[in-house]
Amino acid sequence: MRKRMMLCNIAIIIVGFCAAFLTATLLVQGQYEKEFTKQLDTALAVLSTQSEALENPGKVSYELGEALKAAGQPIRITILDEEGHVLGDSEDKEITENHANRPEIVEAREKGVGYDTRSSASMGIPYYYEARRVGQYYLRAALPMGALQDTIQQMWLDAALGMLFGIVMVCVASGLFVSWIGEPVRRMSLAARRLAAGEYSSRVEGTFSDEFAELAQAFNQMADSTEHAVSLLRTKQEQLEGVLQGMNDGVLAVDEGGNVLFLNQSARSLLHCPSMQAGDHLEGSLVLTKISALLRDAMQAGEPVNDELTNLPEEKRYTVYAAPMEAQPTGAALAVVSDVTRIRRLEQLRSEFVSNVTHELKTPLTSIRGSIELLKSADRDEETRRYFYDVLDIETERLTHLIDDLLVLSQIENAKEDPSMRPCNVKEALEHCVERAKSLGQENHIRMHIDADSELFVACTPTRLQQLFGNLIDNAVKYNVKDGSVFITAQRQRQTAVVRVKDTGIGIAKEHFPRLFERFYRVDTSRSREIGGTGLGLSIVKHLVALYGGEIGVESEPGKGTTFTVCLPLAPKEK
Repeated sequence: MRKRMMLCNIAIIIVGFCAAFLTATLLVQGQYEKEFTKQLDTALAVLSTQSEALENPGKVSYELGEALKAAGQPIRITILDEEGHVLGDSEDKEITENHANRPEIVEAREKGVGYDTRSSASMGIPYYYEARRVGQYYLRAALPMGALQDTIQQMWLDAALGMLFGIVMVCVASGLFVSWIGEPVRRMSLAARRLAAGEYSSRVEGTFSDEFAELAQAFNQMADSTEHAVSLLRTKQEQLEGVLQGMNDGVLAVDEGGNVLFLNQSARSLLHCPSMQAGDHLEGSLVLTKISALLRDAMQAGEPVNDELTNLPEEKRYTVYAAPMEAQPTGAALAVVSDVTRIRRLEQLRSEFVSNVTHELKTPLTSIRGSIELLKSADRDEETRRYFYDVLDIETERLTHLIDDLLVLSQIENAKEDPSMRPCNVKEALEHCVERAKSLGQENHIRMHIDADSELFVACTPTRLQQLFGNLIDNAVKYNVKDGSVFITAQRQRQTAVVRVKDTGIGIAKEHFPRLFERFYRVDTSRSREIGGTGLGLSIVKHLVALYGGEIGVESEPGKGTTFTVCLPLAPKEK
């Protein structure tokens, strides 16, 4: 910019110098020509006053020419007749050539006076001619142009030297001026480039005067505002990205071409695309194809679109909310993907729970109500009344067990931790449970064997631990075959107590494993009701194991028995 400013300034001044030089030179040249004309006018005026000029033109012209030369004015005097013949010439030469067609003679014939500048045919040197008509004669004076040309040439040379010196001075002055005025501009340009490159802390440094000081101050204020705005924008962007990255829902945005503009880590996890980045095309799996179609529908409709994706791998269910992004200059849309698999499963479990509870309550209540109606309808004998009383007692006990199990399950589910935990001996808890199940086992001649390490302690509440093992042992007895066996072992494996309850009963098919620990789920419904099971025992076991930080597993084959394995963290022995 400094170079352009200096060149433009110099060019403008040079053009001005040239115009002034040409104008002044041409004016001076014109003034010289006027002076030459005055000299010729004077000479002709003197010649026209001499009466002898027409009587003896040769002598008069020669004498006048010599007098003028002596006065420093080398003017050539010529006298011609009306027909253009030379009658006398100051150069004392015999001239026979006719001058009637000379330009100055032609002009004098028409206007009385004429002028011309040319090289003389007789003398061979350039002259400035003036001719006047006096009666029947023409008086002509000629001044050699050599002196005028030398003077004009010297004038041009002097003017050119003066102009060259002026141009040099202008260049130096322009350089200093541009350097003085360009330094603030250079600093501001440098600061502006740094600001444009992202260095928002860049400022115009230095002291300036006049308008540059105001411009520098305005620039620095603009830079302060820009830095503050960018900092605020970055903070908000980081906050937004933090919120989006911390969301459990997947968030992704695409442009009209299907290219990803943004996606958070939850979206990568939910959509099973861990390597997807901004700029990638949204395609690949069935889920991505469906979401891409929803985003296109949102962009085309210009309004939000909702849908729930089902029939996905691992029985997943996703809800997708897609909406156009109006802030984007081109078409773009944002999608929020939520995993509702657990919610839908819980809703299904709640529905099944209500249905199962209703069914479990309705069956004994129907039996109780029927027995009461039969008792009230007529007089019954003692044996019949006793039978109905037994039915009422059995169904009431079943209801009591069901309600107790529901209360226990609710307490366990709502408890995040057990405040009354203490080290409990695993062997003692198992022996207590076996003792309670003996009467049930004797009915079917079930033999129970226990092999437990007496030094195993786990952190539990004694009653909870007995509920855990009791449900497993009761099931092993109830679902066993006649003359079957139950083997109970408890061993130490590293920092874990491993308890196994194995029976020789009917076994469980593998298709029942995923739902085995659900509420009211029964493998054999008819047998479960016959033996008085509520369908909540294994659900209670699972929640107790989870409450105390353990794990539970099952191994079984139909007709070969079942083995439940419980792993609980060891606790220090109680002192």
